[in-house]
Amino acid sequence: MTFCAENIRVSYGQREVLGGVSLTAQPGEVTAIVGPNGSGKSTLLGAMSASLPYAGTVALNGRDIRAMKPWHLAAQRAVLPQTSQLAFPFTVIEVVRLGQQAGTAGARLDVPLRALARVGLAHYANRRFQELSGGEAQRVMLARVLAQVWAPIANDIPRWLMLDEPVSSLDIAHQLQVMQIAHDFARAGGGVIAVMHDLNLTALYADKVAVLAGGERLAFGAPGDVLTDTVLSHAYGCALRVCAPPPEGIPYILPHAASA
Repeated sequence: MTFCAENIRVSYGQREVLGGVSLTAQPGEVTAIVGPNGSGKSTLLGAMSASLPYAGTVALNGRDIRAMKPWHLAAQRAVLPQTSQLAFPFTVIEVVRLGQQAGTAGARLDVPLRALARVGLAHYANRRFQELSGGEAQRVMLARVLAQVWAPIANDIPRWLMLDEPVSSLDIAHQLQVMQIAHDFARAGGGVIAVMHDLNLTALYADKVAVLAGGERLAFGAPGDVLTDTVLSHAYGCALRVCAPPPEGIPYILPHAASA
């Protein structure tokens, strides 16, 4: 049971954004997609979530997603986009229930509040979504997708969280909280695919990392094998130095001037 994208090509008009990218994510792991702006990270996630047209093959738990009904997809994977806008004055708990109803836990009345508690916002349940700060809204949307795939494994089939820049609007404490949620979901048997910009959080929480640049995959593997001076400097077009403080050996990335 994997989430596998093979030879994915996406074009916007005459411009090719992805030029044959492949990626296989395993349940039980957090798979991060990193790279500079415009490298195709969100486009690859969009193709894998069936939210935009693509050429190639995407298989979710062994089935081509083009052959799956929308409700079947929704029961197996939940997608957190970069931004979410709601036109109607929903309360926070109502927003989370929208996600719950898209999945298979609709009959469980406890799930929405438990999902909000997981992101630290249970006391916001009756607030209007439009009254929230950007970071609070992002955490509510994470609760929504958690409610959609509440059990990381259902009927021996792993479920998946697909997160597009899940920590972009958050302070450091909530960034760590969100990444721990992703880690825990994976360790419970589900799978996580996350588009990330923060390379240090990626190094800390990801089990596998795909580095994209120019619509191509430059590297894929464990953080210690992929987050290297050579790969990252090539991908981002600037001098980057990777350090690994003992004893954990978790790499961290610092920018350096090209002339340093």
